[in-house]
Amino acid sequence: MGDARRRGTPEQRKAEALGRLKTEFVSGLGVMDANRRQFLQAGLQPFLDRIGAEQWQVRRSLILQSLRDRAPGPMLETAPSVRIRDDEIGWYLFLAQQALDDPACTDISQAQRILPFIVGLGSRWHHAGKVEGLHRKLGELVHDYKQEPDGLLFEILVALAYAEAGWQVTLIEEGPTKTADMRVQRGSQEFFVECKRQERSTDYALTERNLFLRQWDRAKPLLLANRQWIWMRGDFHVELKDLPPSFLEDVLRAGLPLRRQEEVLHDSELATIRARLIDRHAVRRHFDRYQVKANSPMLAKVLGGDWAPENSATTIQHMVKTSHLAWCDVPVLGTYIADVAYASGFTREVDAEASIDKKAKDITKLLSKAVKQVPADRPSIIHVAAETMEGAATERRRTEKVMARVPAFITEKPVVAVRFHRLLGNQRSDLMFEMDETVDQFQIDGVDLTAVPHTVVVPSSTPMRSGSHWNLYP
Repeated sequence: MGDARRRGTPEQRKAEALGRLKTEFVSGLGVMDANRRQFLQAGLQPFLDRIGAEQWQVRRSLILQSLRDRAPGPMLETAPSVRIRDDEIGWYLFLAQQALDDPACTDISQAQRILPFIVGLGSRWHHAGKVEGLHRKLGELVHDYKQEPDGLLFEILVALAYAEAGWQVTLIEEGPTKTADMRVQRGSQEFFVECKRQERSTDYALTERNLFLRQWDRAKPLLLANRQWIWMRGDFHVELKDLPPSFLEDVLRAGLPLRRQEEVLHDSELATIRARLIDRHAVRRHFDRYQVKANSPMLAKVLGGDWAPENSATTIQHMVKTSHLAWCDVPVLGTYIADVAYASGFTREVDAEASIDKKAKDITKLLSKAVKQVPADRPSIIHVAAETMEGAATERRRTEKVMARVPAFITEKPVVAVRFHRLLGNQRSDLMFEMDETVDQFQIDGVDLTAVPHTVVVPSSTPMRSGSHWNLYP
């Protein structure tokens, strides 16, 4: 009895046991090196300080409650995403905090997109003293722009990148008329800088995704009735809106069951769809040895193998036994797959010219908006950002548009340079996060721009390779 009292109450002993289990579990993940952890902490803390500890606990509690209230629907097209749109910047900070304090309890796909931005900010935060107005901007970001933070977050990253390169930066306060975002000074040089960021995905890309999910939802009963573990790879040669609603269902009805290890189920001017049997014994061996998070890049890799490469568009259906980490605040963040009774999946790509062209959104309109905000009598630089989430073919087409239109972009204002930052938070199965940043540079002759920062998100200490990331890692 006395020993039990000295060890604490049953609740305390349970908490200590969970703590030991958590430490052992997380140590096996090997998710983050010391430098990244330091940068992530340095990037997160200024936001938490600006919000305040008490208010942050309120916002964090609301995020957790929203996740608890999330009810997955029967149809993938309408299923709610694990994302908090009412407080998106709070969601970003929540993911950063989870990565530091509880990396086993998070949404991996969302974290892999968001964390590199916080890390990039943290890697340059020791230059914050050179950015006048930064704390005001942080306040605007966590309060006024909490539902749409991406544009202002990019602006802050650009400001810190200039500060790191030796510039004194003044963030210009918004007034009744539109102005540039900042003024930068270094020695005798002075530029006004305007930042623009495209939406993360085009409306067309979201519509295309939903059209495929409708096809998938119709076909799922056939896959389940067939009971074969199958992974498919589909190249669609027309826009998905031009396919019959039952296209995939009809293909599977005609082609299943598979009679060989790998078969071409359909090959026409509409699509080419291949299918192969998943090695279920290899899958189960993997689950016996490793923890696999539900809805993670690792799950797609284990099931799809080389037919489910990183950053590809995959869809999975399965019948699984799940386990939940007891210490996670919300089950959806700590759901792991313990055993698989059945699984199938699909990797899709749309190579139709019309689809590629519509997803390859040009930046000319953003440049026009940016030019309206810079002064008419002072030299300026424009930074534009876009996320390359639609694949290599789309980015190659976007490159054609950019190279054709940006050099010919005409303005009477003295815009001396345009930097186009293309960003991708890679969906890696072996790392918590990794980002690629490819920068297209356009500038006039006769102006010294050697001190203008190159990357503004990826830490400047990151080794760089020549070429575009969508060509280096197709």
